[in-house]
This record gives sequence, C-alpha cells and structure tokens, in this order.
Amino acid sequence: MKPIQAGELNRRIRILRRETAADAEGFPSGEPEEIYRCWAKVTLTSGTELLRANADFGQMKARFLIRWTGVPIDRKMYVEYGGKEWQIEYVNDYAGRQYLELWGVWESNDRG
Repeated sequence: MKPIQAGELNRRIRILRRETAADAEGFPSGEPEEIYRCWAKVTLTSGTELLRANADFGQMKARFLIRWTGVPIDRKMYVEYGGKEWQIEYVNDYAGRQYLELWGVWESNDRG
C-alpha cells in the first residue's frame, strides 16, 4: 500500500446527517446536521470504470479518504462535496485506523 501524503488531503468536505422525520410527501425534512468537517483525498469514478461496471450514467461515484476520526460515520449519512450530497454507501477502516475510506454515490435528478 502506497503511503498517503498529507498534501493529498486537499479537498474540503462535510459529513451530514438528515433528520429521520419525513414531510407530507415522504422526503426527509429539516436542515441537515453537520457531523464532521475535514480535508479529504477525493477520487471520482471515471466513465470507463462506469462502463465496465455497467452502471447508470445518471449516477456518479466517488471515494473520500479522510484521517481517522472517533466520530462515528455510517451509511445513513452524506458527504457534501462539490455542491452535491453524496450518499455514503461504504465505510472502510483504511491502513489500520489511520484513515477512513468513504464511498459515496450521487444520483442526477436530470434524467430527461
């Protein structure tokens, strides 16, 4: 495993949690709560990888590598990055509790 350089953690992200209450249409209501703010190494999935995985092109995937934190992060949370909210699909202890690897997905609402 290649060591992570501190300069690679160069993108600001926020980890958010939404309220569990739903509005009249069934969508989460209220403002998201900020759980954690940090610097991350962000890697977006390329179009070639999406083709290989036979994935929907209305969907983008990203990997967020952050320093280990004692703050519990789970799949019910979101990563805010690049003006988008990325639903966390996977949380992985990386390099023996030195880093956390978060895999997120963003679904395009513009499918027309």
